[in-house]
Amino acid sequence: MLFRYLLLLRKHAWLLLGTGTASFAIFFYLSDFIIQRMKQDLLPESARLIATGMLETVMVKLQIALVLTAVVLSAVSLLLVARALRFKPGLGTLVWLVVALVLLATGFSFTYFLLLPTAVKVLTALTTEAGVLAYYSINQFVFFAFLTTVIFSLLFELPLAVTWLALRGIVSLESLKRKRKYVYVGIVTLAAIITADPTPMSQLLLSFPLIFLYELSLLVAGVLIRIRE
Repeated sequence: MLFRYLLLLRKHAWLLLGTGTASFAIFFYLSDFIIQRMKQDLLPESARLIATGMLETVMVKLQIALVLTAVVLSAVSLLLVARALRFKPGLGTLVWLVVALVLLATGFSFTYFLLLPTAVKVLTALTTEAGVLAYYSINQFVFFAFLTTVIFSLLFELPLAVTWLALRGIVSLESLKRKRKYVYVGIVTLAAIITADPTPMSQLLLSFPLIFLYELSLLVAGVLIRIRE
């Protein structure tokens, strides 16, 4: 089945290539605005943003453009697969789509306006209270904030994904509950990977919301399964 989907995407290689090229060019152009906006919204007054290399700013812009292009290409690929399968959306699909968009917007708002400002302020305060000036590399600060926003916005779809899989019988709710400790380890590992400053404080600030989302996923899926039964 996977091979069939790969062949399908191969047939639309030119479409994907054109979409990816256009998306990359647009996002690279907009990356300056994204960097300035993040600096204005997230960087505390007691901290400074610096470039530690001549190409560091360009590399950050490339990384931002690549991540957003990957998101666009993923969405286009899903649409192509759905079209090939002759999927016809109905009212139920519309409801799922609306919920997905609401969760995405909620994830973005929570991450960008609450989680990141709080995490940056706490980590900066710990630095300045130790008598050290807070100078952040643009690569560490901007790309960390950007990547965290993207990942957390997408991870807020977790309750929807778990609920859908459980309702379809693809995964067992009891199995998900039994394996929660492995999920917790994976979440902490993910937080360590995407955190520019992998201190215990920063990892906890990123891990707790994801653990809460996973538990919320199990709760919502359990309620819906009982209602259906």
